Amino acid sequence: MNRTPILAVCFAALLFTGVPLQPALGDAESGLVTWMGRLQYFTHKLGLAVDAQNHALQGYYLHEVDEVVEHLEGIQEADGIEVGNLVKAKLVPAFDALEGEVEAGDQGRIARAYENLIGACNACHKAVNRPYIHIERQVDNPYPQSFSPTP
Repeated sequence: MNRTPILAVCFAALLFTGVPLQPALGDAESGLVTWMGRLQYFTHKLGLAVDAQNHALQGYYLHEVDEVVEHLEGIQEADGIEVGNLVKAKLVPAFDALEGEVEAGDQGRIARAYENLIGACNACHKAVNRPYIHIERQVDNPYPQSFSPTP
């Protein structure tokens, strides 16, 4: 059975009924999940670039992670948690250290700084009593993308 027409009709119905396909950016609680998903996505790709020692791609994904971090810093409160303050206290120092290492270019130090960034995510989750949200570094590449440096 070909489901393409059925899926297209469902998608069109959602578009034209005004039902948002993702949470509105102004909704801090549901938006937080969306932005954390973006952080996870770009951080994973950054990790793959680190593993491949692709300095140019590291810089690219570092910029993407930075944009998400900046947005998270602006979320004052979600679900009773001062998100922006926690991000500034726990995530930003680790991110800034990674950014400095990428600028310096020492791949061994970049890899350690990346691990520290993942650790900062977990420290933040523990600080807000959500240790069950545990981030692990993954080395598998589920994307149809090569992370190797361009020859």
